[in-house]
Amino acid sequence: MLISTGAAADSVSGGDAFTVRDQNPLLAGLGLPTAMPSRVADGWTTGVDVHWGSTALMQERGSEALLVDAETREARFTLQGTLSERFSWQVQLPYRYTGSGNLDSFIDGWHDFFGLSEGARSTLPSDQIDIAYTRSGVRELDIRSSASGLADVQAALGYRVHSSNETALMTWLTVKLPTGDADKLTGSGATDVSLLLAGQHRINERWSVFGQAAGTYLGEGNLLPDQQRSVVWSGMAGVSVLAWRGLSFKAQVDAHTAAFDSDLDFFSEAVVLTVGGDYRFASGWRLDLGVSEDIAVEHSPDVVFILGLKQGW
Repeated sequence: MLISTGAAADSVSGGDAFTVRDQNPLLAGLGLPTAMPSRVADGWTTGVDVHWGSTALMQERGSEALLVDAETREARFTLQGTLSERFSWQVQLPYRYTGSGNLDSFIDGWHDFFGLSEGARSTLPSDQIDIAYTRSGVRELDIRSSASGLADVQAALGYRVHSSNETALMTWLTVKLPTGDADKLTGSGATDVSLLLAGQHRINERWSVFGQAAGTYLGEGNLLPDQQRSVVWSGMAGVSVLAWRGLSFKAQVDAHTAAFDSDLDFFSEAVVLTVGGDYRFASGWRLDLGVSEDIAVEHSPDVVFILGLKQGW
């Protein structure tokens, strides 16, 4: 969530939601919305959010078999402003990479330290790219080389429903345009539309809660078109606490329904926990640091590291 440095933005203390969504490389090209702001101050806001994740899994059920061993990196540039007292706009320009990497050894140590399951990671070669999906004996996906490029651009129009010192509500209409490439997993090849409601409430001077509910209509894409569903529902809920001066700690849970018809977990609904915090500098810059883990194991990437930097003008 983006926030500017004006008085309206400062009226809600504590942190805001991480600008995250499921980084599943087979879903990243779809138009599932990121966390959107519930309050937009006058002026302009610019920001960049970087997500660096890793997935290693093998799943098989019935006539389906899936192997995903890949690293993903996404940089999402955001520009936001107001049109009037009630209307706001936002444009997101993402650049995405899917391929081999160098996170495997670090994640092995991360899982060992926290006692987390390794799953298929221990049986797969380190730092490779291999995405293969077979259904009824037909190889539907076979990706063994890294690829990157401009992903699907998202434009949004927001309407302020309610705004007070304690509570803010906004509705957003987002449109994801097919500027990416489904073959590179940077897009879906279709236009997707989402309608969502984002809210935030200040409990007291330190504690705040925030959330979002959305429905997304998916256009007919080029990635597994025979299995793609038309509608995906998603939601987010989180809490933040102002710990010291400009430092806030926060945690949020993001979830969505399945985007493809399949019996495999990686194609079904996902629940992701993100924890971390943000720091607001006196200059107005805000730094986000966090990490996401798949609560529903092997329904989304094993781990995603998050860095965000935002400023209001």
